[in-house]
Amino acid sequence: MPQMDSFAVSRMSKANSILTALTILGVIAVSIVLVGGLQSSEKAVATLPKVNLPPGCVKPNGGFLILMDEYGYNDSVLKGAGPTKAWPVISVAQGASVNIIVCNVDPYQSHGFQISNYFDSNIESVAPGQVLRVSFVASRAGTFRIYCAIFCTIHLFMEYGQLRVTP
Repeated sequence: MPQMDSFAVSRMSKANSILTALTILGVIAVSIVLVGGLQSSEKAVATLPKVNLPPGCVKPNGGFLILMDEYGYNDSVLKGAGPTKAWPVISVAQGASVNIIVCNVDPYQSHGFQISNYFDSNIESVAPGQVLRVSFVASRAGTFRIYCAIFCTIHLFMEYGQLRVTP
C-alpha cells in the first residue's frame, strides 16, 4: 500500500470535512422542508373542502368508517402517517366482529384497501364514489397492517394503518 505524504493527507482531511458539512446542511434543509410542509398541511385542514359522501358511506354501529381521498386514509397525510406513526389505527378485542365501511371520496382516482391476515386474499380496488364493506371476526391477536395495494399519487401515506387485536 503506497504511503501518502502530509500534503495528500491534509487534502483528504479537508475533503472529508467539506463532505461532512455538506451532508449536515442537506439534512438540515430536508428537515426544514418537511416541517414546513407539515405546518402548511396543518393550516390547510381549516380550508379542506366539504365532500359529498357516496350512498352507503355511513359508520356502522360499533364499527369503523374509513374515507379515502387525496389526503390518504382519514387524512393520513395531515396526521403525519409514516414508518414511525401508524394512521389510521383500529383497535378491537380478539374474537370481536369487525365491520368497516371504506368510502372513496377522491373524485379522480381509485385506491386500494387491504388488512394483512384478515382482508388480503384479493387486491381490493375502490373506484371514486364507491363504498366497500368489510366484515370479519378478529380471531388472531396481534398488530396487522392496513394498506393500499394500488399505486396512486397518495400511495406512500396509505401504507401505515394498523389493526390492533388484543387478547
